[in-house]
Amino acid sequence: MKIIELANSNRPAWDEYVRNADNGLPQHLSGWRDVMSAAYRYKTHFLMAKQQDAIVGVLPMFIIRSLLVGHSAMTMPGGLCADNDQAAQALLERAKTISQQAGVNRFVIQDTRQQYTGMPQTANQHVHYVIDLRQGADAVWKNLRSNTRRHVRLANKNGLTIEIDRNNQRLDDFYDVLCHFTHQAGTPVFGRPFLENVVTAFPDGYNIAVIYKEKKPVGAYFQLILGNTVYGTWGATLWPYLKDSAVYLAYWGIIEYSANNGYHYLDLGRSPKDSGPAKFKAKWRGDEYPIYQQSAGFGPKAANGSMSERVKSDSKMQYFMQVWPKLPFPLTRYLGPKLRRHVPFA
Repeated sequence: MKIIELANSNRPAWDEYVRNADNGLPQHLSGWRDVMSAAYRYKTHFLMAKQQDAIVGVLPMFIIRSLLVGHSAMTMPGGLCADNDQAAQALLERAKTISQQAGVNRFVIQDTRQQYTGMPQTANQHVHYVIDLRQGADAVWKNLRSNTRRHVRLANKNGLTIEIDRNNQRLDDFYDVLCHFTHQAGTPVFGRPFLENVVTAFPDGYNIAVIYKEKKPVGAYFQLILGNTVYGTWGATLWPYLKDSAVYLAYWGIIEYSANNGYHYLDLGRSPKDSGPAKFKAKWRGDEYPIYQQSAGFGPKAANGSMSERVKSDSKMQYFMQVWPKLPFPLTRYLGPKLRRHVPFA
């Protein structure tokens, strides 16, 4: 077993491995090295496990140096992708060694679909739902509860429409909705250049669904695509339009589009267990699966736990979330990306 770092010459082999792996995710692709370096200037370490010249695992990670939340090493959301536990453990050991050499306080496996041994702390506070689309959109529609179908029809009656874009035509509308929503929610928004880097790195690997009311974008959802699966990644509906059932139209529109375009599965993305968003996603009759956050701390200032856990327990962060919506919107749109680089996927 050899662990090597990604070089430009073996990027095609890396991506081919991820696309063919049973547990490969869009966030495992090599293009994220360019995204994270360009958007945030992070130091990256994309680790590859090879055995007898065959790739048997990959682990994309980056280093955050922050005076706000401490110095950390993190995988991309989705953690690592490996054929077996031997490859996974070899990748994790190398990642922890690199983390300690970099002088960070902790190494975090973000949003992994399975637990790995050798990580001192594991949290299971999130779930994701996967909808099987192989029987077609009509079968999915008939399987929904009547009240869910009623809300979709109600959204149409309320004058809402949905457009789905794969050519970067609606990125501005998506970002405008996201900026307003994160301001209301007390969360800094990531920068538009980050999104531009994503669509540049994955020109055939995304779509954007936007809900309109009289040409005004009121809901927007960004999906990543890998193989036969569509993955909900970022999105929001503006609060005043929830009463119009906008979010129902968004979810059904994404489901219908994905099924009609030959995708087999739709992953609705991460939500806290038993939360309102999780309960809403359960309405679409997908299967629920756990998501784990794992971490290892180093040295006297070791920090364990996921960022979402720390936000819940940190009184300063709670105060920040209360103050942020009271700040002028243009100011938060300017400051948000500068703060977001410290917690890019919280």
